[in-house]
Amino acid sequence: MKSSVPARSGSFPARLGPRLAAPLLALFAGCALLSPNPDGEAARSGANGASGGRTVEAGGQPAAPGTKPGSGHAQVQEHGVDDAEAEAAENETEAASAEQLPEVELTSQLLFQLLASEIAAQRGELGSAATTYLALARQTRDPRLARRATELALRERSLDRALPAAQLWHELAPGSMQAAQTLESLLLGSGRLAEAEPLLRSRLERARADGSQSEAYSQLQRSLARAADREAAFALLERVAEPDAELPQARLALAAQARAAGNYDRAAAEADAALRLAPDDESVAVVAAQHAGQGNGGSDAAIEMLQKFLERNPQALEARFELARWLAGAERHDAAREQFELALEQKPDSPAILFSLAQLAWQTKQPEAAEQYLNRYIGLADDVRRDNSPAWLFLGQIAEEDGRLAEAIDRYARVGPGEQYLPAQIRRALLLGRQGRLDDARELLKQTPATNNRARVQLIAAEAQLLRESGRTQDAVDLLAEALERLPENPELLYDYAMAAERIDRVDLMETSLRKLIELRPDYAHAYNALGYTFADRNMRLDEALELIEKANELRPDDPHIIDSLGWVMYRLGNLPRAIELLRRAYALSPEIDIAVHLGEVLWKSGHDEEARKIWRDAHRREPGNAVLRETLARLEVRL
Repeated sequence: MKSSVPARSGSFPARLGPRLAAPLLALFAGCALLSPNPDGEAARSGANGASGGRTVEAGGQPAAPGTKPGSGHAQVQEHGVDDAEAEAAENETEAASAEQLPEVELTSQLLFQLLASEIAAQRGELGSAATTYLALARQTRDPRLARRATELALRERSLDRALPAAQLWHELAPGSMQAAQTLESLLLGSGRLAEAEPLLRSRLERARADGSQSEAYSQLQRSLARAADREAAFALLERVAEPDAELPQARLALAAQARAAGNYDRAAAEADAALRLAPDDESVAVVAAQHAGQGNGGSDAAIEMLQKFLERNPQALEARFELARWLAGAERHDAAREQFELALEQKPDSPAILFSLAQLAWQTKQPEAAEQYLNRYIGLADDVRRDNSPAWLFLGQIAEEDGRLAEAIDRYARVGPGEQYLPAQIRRALLLGRQGRLDDARELLKQTPATNNRARVQLIAAEAQLLRESGRTQDAVDLLAEALERLPENPELLYDYAMAAERIDRVDLMETSLRKLIELRPDYAHAYNALGYTFADRNMRLDEALELIEKANELRPDDPHIIDSLGWVMYRLGNLPRAIELLRRAYALSPEIDIAVHLGEVLWKSGHDEEARKIWRDAHRREPGNAVLRETLARLEVRL
C-alpha cells in the first residue's frame, strides 16, 4: 500500500500507521512551499512580466518593467518562485507525485529523526534540520522529504545545502514543475547555466504545447535576471528562444536580457522587432520604448516609437503617459505638458496624471499651476483610489518655499502613515522652530514614532538642527553625544556631531569624529571635505586641508560644495587665479549664497571690484539676512 498525499491542514494524527504517510501528513500540514522566511511566505520576485506594461502608481511614477538583476548566489533567498507559481505548482506536485511515492517502513529511528529535525527547525537550527532531511530523502527516496530539505535550506539562505536538495527533489519528482523551476533558479543564480539549459528548454517546450509561451518568457526573464554572468545569460536565452523568433514576448525577453548585459543597441533592436510583430499592442509598445530609449537613439528613439504608436492608437492612455514622461525627461516641457493634458482629457480623475502635471509645473518654475493640480488631486472623489500623503507633502513644500509657514505646517500635518510621514513631521517641526515654538517642535519630534534606527537618527538630527537654529548649539552637541553613546558608529550622527562641535569651536572634537567616520566609511566624501574646509577656513594646516579636499573631490568630482572648498583652500594658499576658476565653476553648478560670498571675496582681493559687488548684491537680494555675507562685507569694509 502506498502512502497518501500530504494533507493541507490539520494536527498530528492520533494513531500512527506502519508507513511513512501519517507522520508526513503532520509534518507537512500547513507548510508553505519553499518559504525563504520563518513566516512561510513563498518568495516574491516583484517583477513585471516581459509582456506586461508598466503599472502607473498614484505618485505619478510608472513602475519599471522587468526585474532588477539579482546579486547572484550570495542571496539564496532570491531563488524561490512566485506566489502564484508556487500555489499552482504545489497542487501539480502533489497530484503528479501521488503515484510515485515509495513505500517506507516507519521505524522508531526514522520517526525520531523526523521529529527531531522539525524541533531543530523551530529552534532556528535550519542547517542541521536541512541536512537531516536531505539524508532521509536519500535514504527513503521520498520527494516530499527532499522538498522539505530544500525549503529549510532556502530559509537558511544556504546555497550549499539548497542546491543538492533541489537536485534530489527534481530527480525524485521529475514531473514536478515547481521542483524544476526551483532547481533552475538555483543553478542560474550560482552561475551553472549549462546545467540549467535543459530545464529551460523543457519549460519552453511545455509552454509551446499548451500555448503559454507569453507567461513562460515572463517567468524566464525573471529567472535569468538572477544570473551573475549577464552576457552568458543572454547567450543562453538566445539559444533557447530561437524557435520563438516570431513571438513578441520572446523578443522583449531578449531585449531585457541584452539591456541587463549592457548591450543597449541589441536591446533596442529586439524591442523594435517586438513592436513590428505586435504593432498595436500597447503593453509591447510601452516596454519596447523603454528599451529603445537606452540605445544609440536615446530618448528621441523612444519618443518617435511612441508617437508613431499613438498615431495608430490615439486612445492608448498608458502609451501617452509614457510618451509624456520621455518628453519631460528630455526637457521638452511644453510637449510633455500637452501629452499629459491629452491624457487627462481621457481620464480626468487620474491621480497619476494630475501628480505628474504638478511635478512638471514645479520643475518649470510654475508653483501656482503645480498647486492647482495638487488641489485637484486632493479633491478627487473618495472612491478614486490614491494616497493623498504625497500630495500633501508636495503642497507643504510649495507653501514653505513661498514663505507661507503656517499653511505649510498645516499641510505637513495632513500627511498620513507611510513613507512620507517622517519627512513631513520633520519639516513641520523645523517650521515650528522657526516660528519660535521650540518646545512644541521638540515635543512633536518626541511623539513621532520611529520603527528603526534610521528613523531614530533622522529624528535626533532634526532635533539637533532645531537647537542649533535656536542658538542652543551646546545643547545640540550634548544631544548628539548622547545619541552616539547608543549608536557609536552611525555615520550620520558622527557627521552631525562634528558639524555641531565646530560651531562651538571644538575643532578637536570635530576632527576626532570625522577621523572616525573616515575610518568607518573611507568613501564618505563629505567627511574629508568638512575637515579640509574647516582647516582652510581657519587658515591652519593648509597642506593637509588641500590633501583632504582633493580626496573628497576625487570621490565626488562634480560636487559644487567640494569644488567651493577646493577654491577656498587655493585662495588661502595664495593661488588666486586657480581659486577664481574653481569658485566660478562651483557657482555655475549651484549659485548658493555661501559660494557667492567666497567667489566675491576672491574677486575683490584680485581687483575685480565691480564683479564682486554684483555677485554680493545678488546674494543680498536673495537672502538679506545671511550672516556669512554680512560678516564678509564688514570684514572687507565693503558697502553695497
